[in-house]
Amino acid sequence: MVFPSQPTGRLMDELATDVGSLVESFFGDAAERGRAGKRERMEVLLDIDESEQAYVVTLDVPGVSLESIEIDVHEDTLTIAGERVAAGSRHAAKEAPRESASAEAASGDDASLETDVEAQQKARQELKPRRRERSWGAFERKVRLPLAVENDAVTAELSDGVLVVTLPKADPEKGKRRIPVSRA
Repeated sequence: MVFPSQPTGRLMDELATDVGSLVESFFGDAAERGRAGKRERMEVLLDIDESEQAYVVTLDVPGVSLESIEIDVHEDTLTIAGERVAAGSRHAAKEAPRESASAEAASGDDASLETDVEAQQKARQELKPRRRERSWGAFERKVRLPLAVENDAVTAELSDGVLVVTLPKADPEKGKRRIPVSRA
């Protein structure tokens, strides 16, 4: 007979978490989706790689603006959070015309700019969702790091919808000092 190498309570907790994640990924959180005004949760997949000098965490975050991404390293935990706004939402309808507005403003045609922006906003507000397969909403991922990192040297780069966070490992000897013991 094979006995689990972990205490039974911990093994059952891990199993419950795995089953809960599987059920949520298949069905989603129906209770939250059913409530009007509640935002969806965006599923963000990540990879973690390690070299001798650093950990590298890579996330696919297509359509997530640089301004909405928040990265925090506290003790041994990396937290990455952000939000992707749905294409048909009011917030997205306000954002998209601004981008085209800045491009048209460069051409200097202010009168057509205002009417074009208003037309785009109206067209987006009239959109009715028929099918939604792309994920959107807020996301948060927490990663527990096995070793300490240099918090001041952590870098993050967003390119083509891929976020790469580099966490240089802390020198294990840094901060250590030998304390002399004297006789009383």
